[in-house]
Amino acid sequence: MTAEPTPATSQPVPPTAAAPEIDYGPAEPWLTCVFPFFAFLFIGSVEPTATDGGSLGLLGIQYEHYPVIYAIRLAIVLALVARVSPNLYRWVGRPTWWPPLVGLALVVPWVGLTMLQRSFGWAEWGGTRAGYNPFAPEHLGDSTWAWVFLAVRFVGLVIVVPIVEELFVRGMLMRYVIRENFWLIPFATLSAASLLGCTLYAVLSHPGEAIAAVGWFGVVSLIAATTKKPIDCILCHAATNLALGLYVLATGEWWLM
Repeated sequence: MTAEPTPATSQPVPPTAAAPEIDYGPAEPWLTCVFPFFAFLFIGSVEPTATDGGSLGLLGIQYEHYPVIYAIRLAIVLALVARVSPNLYRWVGRPTWWPPLVGLALVVPWVGLTMLQRSFGWAEWGGTRAGYNPFAPEHLGDSTWAWVFLAVRFVGLVIVVPIVEELFVRGMLMRYVIRENFWLIPFATLSAASLLGCTLYAVLSHPGEAIAAVGWFGVVSLIAATTKKPIDCILCHAATNLALGLYVLATGEWWLM
C-alpha cells in the first residue's frame, strides 16, 4: 500500500520591501535651494535706499555707501553659491538653446507693464528698489570706480540673482507646496498649489512690478515644465536681467534696478 503524499508545507513569503522613493535632488536640498537666496534677501532688506536709510542707517551707513554694502552682499552670496555648486553640476542639466531667447524677449513686457503700473501709482507697494546710479555726480560720478561698481552690479544682476532665485522658486518653492520633502517631487511639477505659490511669490517679492512679475514668472514656470531643466530657467532669467540692465544703462531709468 502506497503512502499518501504529504501536502507541501507552504513557506512564508517575506514581505516585499517598499520601493525607495526617488530623490530628484539636488543634494543638500535646503542648503542648496534656500540658504543662498535668504542670505541675498536678508542683506538686501537692510540696505539703504534713496528714500529709506534701511536698518543699516541706525549704524550710520547711508545711501552713498550702497556700493560697499552691495559688494559685501554679493561676496557672501557668491561664497554660499560656491559652497553648494558641487550639488548643481548634474542636477541643473544641459541648456536648451531657446530659453535665453525667450528671456531676452520678456524684457519688453517687463519694462512696459512696470511703467504702466508706475503710471497708475501702484509702484510703491512694499518699498522701492535701490535705484543707485553710480554715474550721478553726488555718487561716484564719471570715474573708474563707477564702472567697477557697474561691473559688480551686473555680476549680481545677471549671474547671482538668476541662480539663487531660480533655485528657491523653481527648485524649492514650487515643489514644497506639494510636499514638504520637496526633493522627492520631480522638478517642474505643475499643480494648482505650485502655480499659486509662484504667483504669490511674484507679487510679494516684486511689489513695484507685480503685474509684470506675475506674467514673467508664469512663463518661466512653463519653460521649466517644458524642458524639465533648472539650467533653462536660470539662463532665461539671466537673459531678461541682462537685457534689463542694458536698457537701464542706455536710458538712465535706474529705478528699474
